[in-house]
Amino acid sequence: MIFGRTFIIFIYFLFVLFFGLILRFSHIFSDFCETFHPPDNKQTYDYIIVGGGSAGSILANKLSRNGIDKVLVLEAGKNTIDLLSIPSISLLLQNSPYDWKYATVPQKNSCLGLNQNVSLWPMGKLLGGTSMLNNMLYVRGHKEDFNEWFKDKEDYYYSDVINYFKQIEDLLDVSDLAFSTELSDIVFNAAENLGYSILHCNYDSKLGFNKPKATLNKGKRWTSADSLKQLHRNNLVIRTSCLVEKILFRSNFEAYGVKFKFLNKNYEAFAQKAVILSAGVIGSPKILMLSGIGEKTHLEKLGIEPIVDLPVGNNLQDHLTTGLDLVLLDHSLNIGIEQMLSPFALLEYFLKGSGPLTTTGCEVMAFLNTTKTHTKPDIQFMIMPLGIKEDNGYYLRTLMGISDNVWSNYFAKIPHKSLTILPVLLHPKSRGTVRLASKNPLDQPLIDPQYLSDPRDVAVLIEGIELIKKLISTKEFKSFGAEFNQVIFPGCSNYIFDTKDYWECYIRHLTITAYHPIGTCRMGKTEDPTTVVDFNFQVKGTNKLYVVDGSVIPSLTSGNINGPILMLAGMAADALSKINYLSTKTCDFMDVFLRENICCV
Repeated sequence: MIFGRTFIIFIYFLFVLFFGLILRFSHIFSDFCETFHPPDNKQTYDYIIVGGGSAGSILANKLSRNGIDKVLVLEAGKNTIDLLSIPSISLLLQNSPYDWKYATVPQKNSCLGLNQNVSLWPMGKLLGGTSMLNNMLYVRGHKEDFNEWFKDKEDYYYSDVINYFKQIEDLLDVSDLAFSTELSDIVFNAAENLGYSILHCNYDSKLGFNKPKATLNKGKRWTSADSLKQLHRNNLVIRTSCLVEKILFRSNFEAYGVKFKFLNKNYEAFAQKAVILSAGVIGSPKILMLSGIGEKTHLEKLGIEPIVDLPVGNNLQDHLTTGLDLVLLDHSLNIGIEQMLSPFALLEYFLKGSGPLTTTGCEVMAFLNTTKTHTKPDIQFMIMPLGIKEDNGYYLRTLMGISDNVWSNYFAKIPHKSLTILPVLLHPKSRGTVRLASKNPLDQPLIDPQYLSDPRDVAVLIEGIELIKKLISTKEFKSFGAEFNQVIFPGCSNYIFDTKDYWECYIRHLTITAYHPIGTCRMGKTEDPTTVVDFNFQVKGTNKLYVVDGSVIPSLTSGNINGPILMLAGMAADALSKINYLSTKTCDFMDVFLRENICCV
C-alpha cells in the first residue's frame, strides 16, 4: 500500500513537471509567433478595452455587436490553448507564465502560518483572465448585496440586475456539475437532519445547502472569452501580449488613447469614444495611478505628476477562509490523484465530457447566517472531497504558501485522508489598499488586504468552525468515518484546544484567500469622496475614461464574484452605448439648453 502510494505520487510529480514544461513551451512559442504579427501603431478605434478577462470580453462582445464601432482589446497575457479548458487543470496554471503571481505584503494580524506571513494571489495572465484559473462556480449573490451597491442610484431597480444576470447565463452555458462523488448525499442528509433547507437551485445565495452551478460547456471550462473568440467580427480586434502602461490624456482630462508595450517595443492606440480599463482589481488601479490618477500624496512621493486626486487603491476587500483538513475520513470518496491520472479519466473526458477531470473541486455549497437573525448569509461553506494533504505536500501547499514548519508539524501528522469544508467569510469588515511600489510599470504593486485587522471578522469565522463541528457530528458523517481533526496547530499550543482563544490563534495562522478581491476603484455617487467611478462607470474628473471590472464593486457579494462581475460588464456596455449615442447626436441650441447634462457634438 505504501509502495503503491509512493509510486502514484512519483507519477504525479512527473505529470506536474511535464505540464509545467508544456506551459512554458507554449508561452515561448506564442512569443515567437507574435513577432511576425505586431500590432498596428497609432491606429484609431471607437473603443479600447484594456484586459480580455471576464468583464473585458463581455464589453467587447456587446460593444462590437452593431458591426460598426471598431473595438480593440489589449490583453497583457497570451491566448489560451485547448488543454487549458480541462477544468481540473486550473491549479497547474498557478505560478506559471499564465499567472500574474501577485502576493501581498507581510500581514501583521493574519497569515502567520504562511511563508513570510504573505498571502499568494494568483490571477490569470491570459485571454479569459482569472476565469481561466477559478473553480467556475456561478453565484449571483443576495438581493441585499445589490440594494446596498445602488442605494444612491436614482433609477435603480433590482429587476434590471436580474435581467443582466439572465443575459450572462444564456451566454455562458451556466450548468449543473459534470462530476460529483457521494459526498453531496452525505452532506445533504446531515444538513437536513440539522434543520437546514436543501435548495435544488440557489442562484441568489438563499440560506441553505445546494449543489453549485458552474460555467461549463460539455464538461469544458467556458468563459466569456470563449464566447468572444467565436464571433469573428471584422470590427473587433483582439491583441495579446500587449501590456498597457499609461492612459493618454488631452489637456481637458479627456482620455484619447493608451501607451502599451508589445514584446518590449512601445506602441500607442487611440480611441474616439472611450478607453475602458478591465484589467482587474490590481491592474486597473495600477494603470490609473501610473497615469496620474490616484491619491495625490502617494503619486507625488513616487515622482508621478497627479492629474486627478481620487482614492484609487483604497477599499480593498477579499473573501477569506480557513479550516484546511479539519475533517478526517477513514473511507475513500473515490476521487484523488489516482483517479485523476487514470487513462480511463482521460478517455471519459475526451469522449463524453465527464468524469473526474471535469471536477470544479467544490461539490456542495452552503449559505448560512451565524447569528440566525438575518436572511442574508455571512458564511459560505465550500465543501470539497479532497484535502490539501492529497499530494503529500508536493505541490498543493506551495500554491497557498504554507510554511515548512506548519506542514511538518501539522498537516504531515494528520493520520487519515481528509475532506475540505471551508468557512468563507462573506462580508469582512477589514479593508486594505493597493499602492504602487514605484513608477516602473513592470514592478509588482504593494497589495495589503489587512486581513483580520477588524476582530469582528475572526468572530464570524469561529462561528463557521462551530457549524462545521455540528455538521460532522451527525450520524451521516459518523457512519462514513468522519472525525474532527484534533492535531494542535503550530504556534497555538499555549491555548486549550477547541476554545475561542485557540480558534482565534488558528485562524490568524491559517488565513487563506478565497481569491475574490474587489473594490479598489469603488463605484458610487459622484459626490461621495470614497468613490473613484460614478454609476456610469466613468472615472470622476475625467472624460471618456471608464473602469469596468471587479475593482468597481463597492462591497463583497454573498458568494463567488465572477457572476456579479459579468453582470456589471453587461450593464456597463449598455450604459456606454447609451452615453455615446446621446453624445454624438446633432443638437440644436434648445436641445443643449434643455439637456445641458448631455454632451452634444
